[in-house]
Amino acid sequence: MKNFIFKGRLCGFICAECPEPLSNVKVRLYRLRAEQNAAVLAVANPKDTLALLSDEQVLEKSKMLLAEVETDAEGRYSFELSEKQRYNGEAFEVDIYCGTAPRQRPVRVPPKPRQFTVTTVQPLWRQREDSAIAVWEYCIPHRFWCHFRGLFGAWTICGQLKTCAAPQTPIAGATVSAIDADWLQDDPLGSAVTDATGRFRIDYLSSDFKKDVLGLNIELFGGPDVYFTAELGGVNILTETQVDGRKPGRENISHCFCVALCSDEVQPQDVEDVPHWQQVEIFDIHPFPYASGFSAEGY
Repeated sequence: MKNFIFKGRLCGFICAECPEPLSNVKVRLYRLRAEQNAAVLAVANPKDTLALLSDEQVLEKSKMLLAEVETDAEGRYSFELSEKQRYNGEAFEVDIYCGTAPRQRPVRVPPKPRQFTVTTVQPLWRQREDSAIAVWEYCIPHRFWCHFRGLFGAWTICGQLKTCAAPQTPIAGATVSAIDADWLQDDPLGSAVTDATGRFRIDYLSSDFKKDVLGLNIELFGGPDVYFTAELGGVNILTETQVDGRKPGRENISHCFCVALCSDEVQPQDVEDVPHWQQVEIFDIHPFPYASGFSAEGY
């Protein structure tokens, strides 16, 4: 009995500089229905086939389910298909089912699970002794992925902190805090420590900035008006204010927001110079940020 091994990795873009693995989501493979043209669908750009499904649509196609697996923490998945599933190498539809958004904090009332179709894949099988293997990787474009994450009430800030003085050098080990500028009371959205490349990520919820005061919700529309502070070794190296949160680009930010910050308090020579051979992670390469798959630079 011949086995078909279909595996790969999935991610979604918070923004162009901030991909995240689709961790602990269900990947569902569906047989094509009689009215679907496999040859046409298999060559379509996934950006044109991404579609959010209703509960009725998910139920309607359930009888065509071929197999499903859950991704790991890095967004990797692996299927083993055979005659047991009555599969013989043909094209199938790939869907993603999420009970929540990756890295989203638990909430009192769990969000409604959601499913979307990615595309139709005709695997390029490579023959082995007793099996055939195909690899397919894909990264969901940020416009669709951020909209999808927003359905769960998930909000994310991705950023990088550098020195303002040239040459701008990443500041590692700094604690960056994001704050919502409100008329009555500023709301802390969260904090994160920068990595060796100065990058940080803050995940928060709608409830973190939509506070009820006297039974009224202050933030009726849009997102928070955000400003930032940062400290390094107990010293404030960045102190923004409400004024910064009211500036264009900082008001009513979206569910996915990326920002570049710099500090005048830290000079390039103050940043510890660690040899690359002792600190491999300083290299700013991403093995999987591209829709076309793994980049050569990532190996």
